[in-house]
Amino acid sequence: MRKIFSFKTIPSLKILTLLLILSVFSCKKKEVAKKEEAPPKEETPVTPTPTPPPANTTSLVYVATNGKLAYNTYVNQGETDKINQVPDFSNAGYGGGGVAIPAVPVVRTLSPQSGDNRARIQQVIDEVEALPVGANGFRGAILLNAGTYDIEGTLTIEASGVVLRGVGQGASGTILRATRRAQHTLIEVKGSGSGFGEISSSRRLITDSYVPTGVKSFNLENTNGLTVGDKVLVTRTPNQAWIDLLEMAQYGWTATGYNMSYERIVTAISGNNITLNAPMVEPIQTRHGGGRVGRNTVTGRIQNSGVENMRLVSVFNNDTDELHGWIGIELSRTENCWVKGVTAQYFGYACVSISDNCVFNTVEDCAMLDPKSLTDGGRKYSFNLENSASFNLFQRCFTRGGRHDFVTGSKVPGPNVFLDCVAVQTFSDIGPHHRWATGVLFDNIYGGQMRVWNRRDMGSGHGWAGAQTMFWNCRSVSSDVVVDSPAGARNWGVGVIGLRFSGTGYFESNNVHVQPRSLYLAQLKDRLGDAAVNNITIPAQRMGSISAQLQSWAGEGAFNP
Repeated sequence: MRKIFSFKTIPSLKILTLLLILSVFSCKKKEVAKKEEAPPKEETPVTPTPTPPPANTTSLVYVATNGKLAYNTYVNQGETDKINQVPDFSNAGYGGGGVAIPAVPVVRTLSPQSGDNRARIQQVIDEVEALPVGANGFRGAILLNAGTYDIEGTLTIEASGVVLRGVGQGASGTILRATRRAQHTLIEVKGSGSGFGEISSSRRLITDSYVPTGVKSFNLENTNGLTVGDKVLVTRTPNQAWIDLLEMAQYGWTATGYNMSYERIVTAISGNNITLNAPMVEPIQTRHGGGRVGRNTVTGRIQNSGVENMRLVSVFNNDTDELHGWIGIELSRTENCWVKGVTAQYFGYACVSISDNCVFNTVEDCAMLDPKSLTDGGRKYSFNLENSASFNLFQRCFTRGGRHDFVTGSKVPGPNVFLDCVAVQTFSDIGPHHRWATGVLFDNIYGGQMRVWNRRDMGSGHGWAGAQTMFWNCRSVSSDVVVDSPAGARNWGVGVIGLRFSGTGYFESNNVHVQPRSLYLAQLKDRLGDAAVNNITIPAQRMGSISAQLQSWAGEGAFNP
């Protein structure tokens, strides 16, 4: 007979063991169920680190991955040392770049009277010049109310901190009419003296065999007598070998006649090495004569004076009349001065001409319209730089009917900048005009011919017009672009639009603009930040090209796109 299974048949110890096994199995089953029911745990996705693009090895200047400009070195014409770099032009302009033109309080006010107003305006200028200079560096502004002021001759500002201001540059604003029937300047803003003041005992020879373009530091035989903060002249002293290399003796060039002095400030000294506030815009080579550094004691400059918000009109007999107003405003031996919001009409030579040791000046929102004179040499130079001018900025300027509209003369050392300017109905080229101007930036210029080249026997025998000249994102709408490079130097055309291109200079991205839009503004941002750019630009300018707005404005009323 089969036995029926019964717990009674299992010893008590075995029963306890069986119950324990069943309990453990049940717990594990519940734990597995809980794990299956629980939602999956969220994991933070891992974003792979992007691989930065390789460095731009072909562009002369480009925007790097950090948003700042980066530079590739280049070799000068006929040389093999790839050690030069496009210089920083951003120190150009009032206050060394990035400083807004100040609003000077009015201390005198005049209204027009019939007849010649020259003497009464000059008397008020003299009175303000006699006032003490305030803590802010200004004496005060003279406000000329709306209306027409006949001026028989020249008005002169010869002291610091004096501003001559109108109420607008349009037809209903302040109009100064040049009535003198002879070539003359209507308004002069000028200091005193002439030339540089170099202390001969402080001169120290440069010992580096090659100081490249774009560097701020180099070595001297010693730095005795030099201290941080000193204003110095870096003088390039070419020899006959340099004249022969360029083949310029045939045009009357001599070695001593082409000594070029560059104003700088010493920012650091380490042993025999000095560092300057701004880079060199001209290479200095021992084999071409070398150079020296000496303390600069230039005197007689005036500061913080300006002309604002008015229209200058010259009388004239016919389109080729040459006996009337010649220059609207001339700056001479000025530092940190300005001309803004001025339209000049019918003058024979220039709206604004900067000459004779002028540094850190700004000309903006100005226009040169319909010059009256022969269309020939020495005429219709709408916005002009001459005679040892450095660190000057022309921006947002317009010309109509000129010849050399944005131009430099002989041996202008630089750096100097023309930014966001337009020339229409122009009769000749934009660029350095004659005799070795260095370190000029033409940035977003709209016009006709653009040239930096060997002018050979043109005019009085100009020869090489310039070196280290940059055309950046310019547009020649009706003619050719010539960028030639002298031996031992380099000129550039980057992002330029034109009908034809020629020359031995450096060309990049012909007929396609490049980034950044403005080299000057990008360099200024890198050096001083966005605030500096905002201080000197208008919103439309920061957004892009303003050539269309300038053409629409054409010097009539305030430029406010």
